[in-house]
Amino acid sequence: MTEHESDRRRYTRVPIELPVEIRQGASVWHRTLVNLSLTGLAIDEPPNFDAQYNEPFTILLETEQGNLELHAYLQHAGRSQLGFAVEHLDPATLEAVRGLMEPKIDNPAILDQEALTL
Repeated sequence: MTEHESDRRRYTRVPIELPVEIRQGASVWHRTLVNLSLTGLAIDEPPNFDAQYNEPFTILLETEQGNLELHAYLQHAGRSQLGFAVEHLDPATLEAVRGLMEPKIDNPAILDQEALTL
């Protein structure tokens, strides 16, 4: 990551590997989550990814507690990854995302501060 990219990021990104399902219309891609934040996620890019980049996606994170559904827009594709911005997190989904992130970071209180800016 370049210095400029890290300056732009206001939210903690946590590396997490989970199975994910990317859906758009009738298309479905099974991939792996690379990292997660309160506002977005990165997924390894499927080969021959032929989605409509300007249309919304539904992303299912397959967790031990069940599937977590996120609605997102593609922000960038490159370096074999797709970067998505999550459209909206309702309180229950926000807590579920935090629950995935907290065990992986040294200072979980930072997520409280970040959640206040959503």
